[in-house]
Amino acid sequence: MRAERRSSLQLRDAFAAELAAKLPAEIDKVTWPLERLWALRDERLRALIRHAKAYSPWHADRLAHLDPDTLDGEDLSAIPTMTKADLMANWDDIVTDRSVTLEMATDHLARIATEGHGFLRDKYLVLATGGTSGFAAIFAINTDWAMTAALTMARYRAWRRMHAPQTTSAAQVEAHVTADNPVHGTAVFAWLLAREGYSTRVFPPSMPLHRMVDGLNELQPTSLYAYPSMLGLLAAEARAGRLRITLEAVGTTAEPLLPETRAAAEDVFGVPVANTYGATEGMLAVSNPPLPGLHIVEDIAVWEPVDRNNQPVSPGTLSAKVLITAVGTLVVPIIRYEVTDEVMFLDEPNPGPWTGRRIADIQGRLEDTFTYPGGVRVHPHVIRSVLLQTEPILEYQVRQTTSGIAVDIRADGPIDVTSLEASLTTALQAVGLTGATTTVRQVEHIARHAESGKLKRFLPL
Repeated sequence: MRAERRSSLQLRDAFAAELAAKLPAEIDKVTWPLERLWALRDERLRALIRHAKAYSPWHADRLAHLDPDTLDGEDLSAIPTMTKADLMANWDDIVTDRSVTLEMATDHLARIATEGHGFLRDKYLVLATGGTSGFAAIFAINTDWAMTAALTMARYRAWRRMHAPQTTSAAQVEAHVTADNPVHGTAVFAWLLAREGYSTRVFPPSMPLHRMVDGLNELQPTSLYAYPSMLGLLAAEARAGRLRITLEAVGTTAEPLLPETRAAAEDVFGVPVANTYGATEGMLAVSNPPLPGLHIVEDIAVWEPVDRNNQPVSPGTLSAKVLITAVGTLVVPIIRYEVTDEVMFLDEPNPGPWTGRRIADIQGRLEDTFTYPGGVRVHPHVIRSVLLQTEPILEYQVRQTTSGIAVDIRADGPIDVTSLEASLTTALQAVGLTGATTTVRQVEHIARHAESGKLKRFLPL
């Protein structure tokens, strides 16, 4: 197992070196004309459809009537939609590497959750969604597409750094207040984006706040990337004089960035907050402050904002969900995949210099941080990280109680309730909730919102 771990580190170092070599040529894409970005997207789209038809039995049936050579991202309505339930029920027939199975992928996730980051068969990264809709999913991506995704994220950071007048330091020290569990996309890409000239340290939300502040003061990062809910806490610590760092860049991801959080962070840290909206499913949009909203990254996915009946909605109208086709996901093809975020395309010209259509800041799926007497705060990631390591769980809902949490779980198989309760209680105590109590019950059904059909996963008092 140690040799396998060394091999993963060697692969990661080779990946980082390749990323650093390719990044300078990638930065220009930030200002490519929209038509050029779409041409690259459609080239990738046609390759994806050909590959899925040839190697995925499940997709072959759905795509049999299509001619990939005539396809483009303007209209994919001839393709049926795809849901998380479809993915998890048909995983072994969806994956295009016929030697890879869902069982193999879940075993790999369990291994890296305890041993640290690693590649499956030296060529795939396996990720689990955070399950913000209450229903987790598992994805595998090949290293070529991981490189494309990493370069895509890095090109916007590099562009901002090149054009930021306050940038002074040569060496970059990044602090990530995001997931550290290697099954999470945020943790995986923080690992992959670290390269020569960059030092990266992850401070998970499960870390007690005072320890996090001490660690940041010691690290003295030049850049801070955090969940918005954690950024708000850190801004308060800085305002109180306990957090003493000087930043050149601040970024957020994974949760809705509320205006008051942005304003507080910009006031105390003195730099604009750059927001990123992304998902494991392959979608990405990035902000270029002070311009409001986010620019869609047009060359890596086709976006289709739709209503509840999967009918297109026009710019200026809030969608019920988005259908995403991630054009490079050749291992587990994501084609017209339902993401239940409410997205609104802005009905106004893009002033540039970045290209790409713009969307309003996402406000859906906000996960509340539980606050207890004495000011103890429990971030949803503290609970979510424990639940994601319990393989049979399909859906869950967490209710705050006066002394801890009560969790309802719908699972595909038996759950060791006593062990899970103990793990959750330990996680709560680790962030300062002394005397924490946890109850878990396995249920057949979890009630959803009567109108939207959505599951609210975290219910504060």
